[in-house]
Amino acid sequence: MALLGKGALLNWGGVLTDSEFDYNLWHSIEHMPERMNVKGFLRAIRCLGLKNTDYKDKYFMMYDVKNKGVLNSKEYLKRLNNPTPWTSSTLSKYVSPSRSICKVIKTKSLTSGICGFFVTIRIFSNNNKADIFTTFSKSLMIKNGILGIHYFKSDKKISDLKTKEKVIRGTQGDKDEIIENAIIIECLDIKKIKTLLLKKLKIKSDKNLKINYYQLQHVIELN
Repeated sequence: MALLGKGALLNWGGVLTDSEFDYNLWHSIEHMPERMNVKGFLRAIRCLGLKNTDYKDKYFMMYDVKNKGVLNSKEYLKRLNNPTPWTSSTLSKYVSPSRSICKVIKTKSLTSGICGFFVTIRIFSNNNKADIFTTFSKSLMIKNGILGIHYFKSDKKISDLKTKEKVIRGTQGDKDEIIENAIIIECLDIKKIKTLLLKKLKIKSDKNLKINYYQLQHVIELN
């Protein structure tokens, strides 16, 4: 897919097992539409972790915004500090929340539309791992069924602003994780990407980097 703006809100995390059905209903019926009503929000995406994904990383959510300033606007902060009852209840069931407000640094897309599978690479420290992006030439993307790849850098100051929603997300004892960078890959074949990352490019999860694999679950886009 082509990104719709110059900023993004990237979220990972899990939810208590007995609250998952309600979580998905809430996110699709109330939360995504509510966020899309904030000026500057362009698209909302939720993805579900593939088999064997740790429950703490089971969900990946991404919001395309006009620019990262949208995520520090009075209108958006008002929403964060005045959550609905359903939002308050659901956020209290969050496990290992990871939430970062990001600027789009680079993006490559071979087609329009949204692909069915996502690979996320979270980078937690300043190192050369962000150079992974430059490895993905057009020919490499085509050969491995990669339709899009996007590189983000977080704004830690804005990401760490204290809001009522942030406090509620910590109910289970986990504080928001804030990343340094992220690379999001859209692909047609997860097995091909796993082979490419792990065996050919020698990229694997460690203390400074985490790779997760997801399938698309729900999308809302600004009309």
